[in-house]
Amino acid sequence: MPSITVDNNITFYYTDSGPPSKSAYVTIFFLHGLTFHSGIFQRLADSAWSRQLRIIAFNRREYPGSSPYTDDERRVIRTGSFEERLSFVQEQGKLIVLAVDGLIQQLSLPRRVAVAGWSLGTAALLSMYCSIERVSDDVQRRLRNSVKTFILLDTTIYCHGLPTPPGGYNPFHDHSLSYEHKSPAFQKWASSYYQHGDLSSHDVSELRLSSSGCELFKRPTVQTMTPMERKSTASPSSRYDCLFLLNFHSVLEAQTNTFLFDSHIRKSWGKHKFWCLYGEASFWVSIYASWYLEQKSNEINFKSLYGFNHFFMWDYPEGTLDLLIDICTNNDGKNSEYPVLTRL
Repeated sequence: MPSITVDNNITFYYTDSGPPSKSAYVTIFFLHGLTFHSGIFQRLADSAWSRQLRIIAFNRREYPGSSPYTDDERRVIRTGSFEERLSFVQEQGKLIVLAVDGLIQQLSLPRRVAVAGWSLGTAALLSMYCSIERVSDDVQRRLRNSVKTFILLDTTIYCHGLPTPPGGYNPFHDHSLSYEHKSPAFQKWASSYYQHGDLSSHDVSELRLSSSGCELFKRPTVQTMTPMERKSTASPSSRYDCLFLLNFHSVLEAQTNTFLFDSHIRKSWGKHKFWCLYGEASFWVSIYASWYLEQKSNEINFKSLYGFNHFFMWDYPEGTLDLLIDICTNNDGKNSEYPVLTRL
């Protein structure tokens, strides 16, 4: 299994679509979300070559092939102070910085690199972004020369420490569900297709906040997967991710504020673009979070994707790749095809 080892003997497993036929290509590093690991990007990897893209997807720590947390790190996740938890997320961000820099060198990647976080992986992406000044000047210089684009893919309110609006549903907070039913309910909830109201209003009352999805477009993504596809994309190794989401609200709020307002960090990355993409048929936690960031920042590019749910890179890999290559080659996503909505 391909992997890279960084500080303190921490190892990250990764998948790699390999170099395309031409020497000048774009590489996109992906950071996955809760439960669904690097395998969820496999459909993107399968079609990457035809677009002169290279797809590299990490498994975050505690997921297959990557290092688990240490006993002390697990203590911090469970019961640590604010300062300990802030230091923890900064250290995890630094490790990802070093992993990206290490692979840029080891694989001799062209200087056209993007880093994308999906779902909970957007919190990891912000940790990486905010930790650039924790690495050496040489690492910073190499990354400034190579990394040109950062992409938040369907981020969620939990990645930014945002409060839940009244009536906002989450199966992990549903006391009517037994423990063993929460994870399947979460997967269905997160992968459903929702028919919201007028999203151009940016009004929370236009969001479908309840537990039920809308199946006018398609069935929930997880219900279209074969047992083998489920096994190859999801892992039960997400206990500490769940605790992280429960315990790190104030830390992630502070991290988001650093990301939004710390000009020194932006300068340390050099010239780059930051994008936030979200599906218009995604669950409410992603749309609401994207609206929040759009309200707070005029330095992020935003794009809402008609007909896309939270798992658009699985359900619509071709359209997703077209959009990503447009973004990474400075076309600002203007040439991308959008999905044709069908009922499965």
